[in-house]
Amino acid sequence: MIPNEDSYCGLDPKVVDKWGIPVLKFTWKWSQHEIRQAAHMQRTFADWIEAMGGKNAKQPNPDGTKAISAGGFVIHEVGGTIMGSSASTSVTNSWAQSWDVKNVFVADGGVFASNADKNPTLTIMALAWRTADRILDEMRRGNL
Repeated sequence: MIPNEDSYCGLDPKVVDKWGIPVLKFTWKWSQHEIRQAAHMQRTFADWIEAMGGKNAKQPNPDGTKAISAGGFVIHEVGGTIMGSSASTSVTNSWAQSWDVKNVFVADGGVFASNADKNPTLTIMALAWRTADRILDEMRRGNL
């Protein structure tokens, strides 16, 4: 999913946790990009199967809204604490360090601005390792 203006999180104006603190509310929807991509994927895979002499168990769904899984189903959601080059457009710097709170680092998929269709685990692990190395360096320098 690529970033779009209909996908964001903010504080829920009505729901609070047990301490009375507003909880996060996630709002999102698939864009036409993802919907068309899902329909294209099904058509492409069906064509490949037939080109190799196989038979499709079912025909691809031409309606991309029915060809795509519901949000939260795959559980590879990322983003929310986007990494970037400016505090005005991102939550963390290129080291996954919060712009606003210097001793807060985000070592998970939250720093992704977008994600491919594939599992982000190895990229998350690599970024977490890189972030841990940075934390150690900054601690040794007395910056944290």
